[in-house]
Amino acid sequence: MTKRILIVDDEFGIADIVAEILTEHGYTASIAINGRLALSSMAEHRPDLVLLDVMMPVLDGLGTLLAIRADKALHTIPVVMMTALPEALPKETALYQAALVKPFTEEQLFKHLEQLLGPA
Repeated sequence: MTKRILIVDDEFGIADIVAEILTEHGYTASIAINGRLALSSMAEHRPDLVLLDVMMPVLDGLGTLLAIRADKALHTIPVVMMTALPEALPKETALYQAALVKPFTEEQLFKHLEQLLGPA
């Protein structure tokens, strides 16, 4: 079965490129531009993994992460945080499984995906 990944990032260029790369590698990718839209999307189509940007408008990465972990239907979904500023990563490292510092390589991305989800 195809693994579904939700990309939550307000930087359209990055989100589109990551979605395209994931699709080329056999994943189903969807995009949400902020945490509120991500939570709405997750209620409709539960992803297998979330790539979550730290700094976003409306609902930021930490707020989204806390909402995911508080939701009984979503709390077990692996989350990979993404940021251009490593110092902005949430200090609550037990809440997420990995972090990617932008810009990141395909190799770095797929290393985390394979560790968390197995092969595509």
